[in-house]
Amino acid sequence: MAHWSDPYIDIPHADLDCAQLVERVLREQFGRDYNFLRRTSDDLDHRSSLIVTHAADYARRIDQPVDGCGVLMFARGRRAHMGLYCLIDHAPYVLHSDSVFGSSVRTPLTRLMRCYKVEGFYAWL
Repeated sequence: MAHWSDPYIDIPHADLDCAQLVERVLREQFGRDYNFLRRTSDDLDHRSSLIVTHAADYARRIDQPVDGCGVLMFARGRRAHMGLYCLIDHAPYVLHSDSVFGSSVRTPLTRLMRCYKVEGFYAWL
């Protein structure tokens, strides 16, 4: 059975970074029009600063994830990566744009935690 996240796999990271992917999916699949602040560099400290400073403007932390909620992750020790939670056949995945992989991917949550540490799950405001 098709999942809403299927069309968003394998989009080149050069076309959509993690924040841009989340914006696009939220707009196209959930009817939510967010315009996150744009990063001016690929520096992790800069990305982390944007996320930490402005996360509460867009979402609130939740204890239990739901399909389509935000996932905030630590990348190399900083809160600098985001994606969307996907529940497929009762199994948790995260849709995100991964610069190392070079495109958007839907990664099983258990495998994602080998490369990233999940900071938390967030409901969109």
